[in-house]
Amino acid sequence: MPDVDTPEVRPTRVAQARGLLLTFALAATVSAFGALFAHFFRESILFTLEHLGGDRRSTVVAADSSRLGVFALVTAGLLAAGWIGRIAMRWGHERLGLAAVAVAARGAGAGPSMSGTLLRSSGTWLAMSTLSSLGREAAILETGGSFGAWLGRRMHRPPADLASTGIAAAFAAAYHAPIGAFLYVREHVVNRPERRTIACSLAGGVMGFLFSLQFLGGAPVFHHGVDPLGGGAFVRAAAALIPAVIVTRAFFAVRKRLAPSVEPAPESARIWLRSAVFAVVGGAVVALVPLTSGNGMEAIRQGFTGATVGLGLALCFGKLVATSASIGSGAPGGVFSPSMAVAAGAALLSFEALAKLGVTLPGTPWDGMLAAMSVGIAVGTRSPLVGIVVVAELAGDARLLPVCGVAVGLAWLVERIIDAASRRLRPERAVVASLDG
Repeated sequence: MPDVDTPEVRPTRVAQARGLLLTFALAATVSAFGALFAHFFRESILFTLEHLGGDRRSTVVAADSSRLGVFALVTAGLLAAGWIGRIAMRWGHERLGLAAVAVAARGAGAGPSMSGTLLRSSGTWLAMSTLSSLGREAAILETGGSFGAWLGRRMHRPPADLASTGIAAAFAAAYHAPIGAFLYVREHVVNRPERRTIACSLAGGVMGFLFSLQFLGGAPVFHHGVDPLGGGAFVRAAAALIPAVIVTRAFFAVRKRLAPSVEPAPESARIWLRSAVFAVVGGAVVALVPLTSGNGMEAIRQGFTGATVGLGLALCFGKLVATSASIGSGAPGGVFSPSMAVAAGAALLSFEALAKLGVTLPGTPWDGMLAAMSVGIAVGTRSPLVGIVVVAELAGDARLLPVCGVAVGLAWLVERIIDAASRRLRPERAVVASLDG
């Protein structure tokens, strides 16, 4: 057996060391890009809102502007964003979207199209800059993952590893959530990742988070739980559980039903009419309920100091309708933040309903909203571990982990009961349908 210092072995070890250094350098590059893109994508939207509407908060701009002007702006923005999304889909639908990035992260397929992803992301940017009700995280994650896959191909490195790194880095920078970023890739993007993919997603989450924290002013998104965070938070979580599960499941079903086909199709009057109808609905809801504007984060933050019935209605029902209509118009966008918003709104409404019935709950509405948001993430993305961890990271409060863990665990049980009941009802529905026919 050759000694480790022989000339035959030394070149191999040097090559391996160089390969590891190159991989680390590429991972750091992808992580920095993901964090930078997440930061400047958000900041450019806020800059546009501030210079056109006088405030960085889309909800404030929508509230301070004329109803007719908001309606026209949102409707036009959704129509234009939907058109851009369709152009991108015709370029290469099989290489666009988070699904294409997920395929690349699994080491299969041709990989996402970087140019197509940037075009699609510009549609999201346009929709968000015109006060539409959408999430912006899809564009951020898709671009981070697409850049990683593109760089991997150019540098003759496994695209799967760097795609996972890019997704995790962008997620961590956008949500102040390094562990949540790793779990998001593990649960939502790649169900059974290889060991290297796991390591790359963890490295991407940590490096993206640290880069954002050090150079981009990264900070928690939400206020932490109210002190002291005791048993009242668990009671609030239990009180909001079933409404949050039901509303989030309804939101999931509606947006899946309304989402346009991913297959490319030539422009036609029917496509434009469908897009226009949903754009009008989305514009009307934002004009009438300004709190539905944006991705939902600004409206959620109002729950810390102003937990009202109006806020609950806007988050729960207004956000559900406005975001579903925006998706139906064809505008590319995400639903991660809106899923948190509708669940938080359901929690607020349940607390107000119990108060009207004379039931006094311990704790604060804000703690219950945070727990409900973890349920919204877990149900809306089918990622329970992400739901448990991300809300605690968003608030920068590790004390929320047990509260969110109990809430998500009970939500999982409620979902299993609902699914079992649905399966039992399906044969009965089939019999009724055959008799009616």
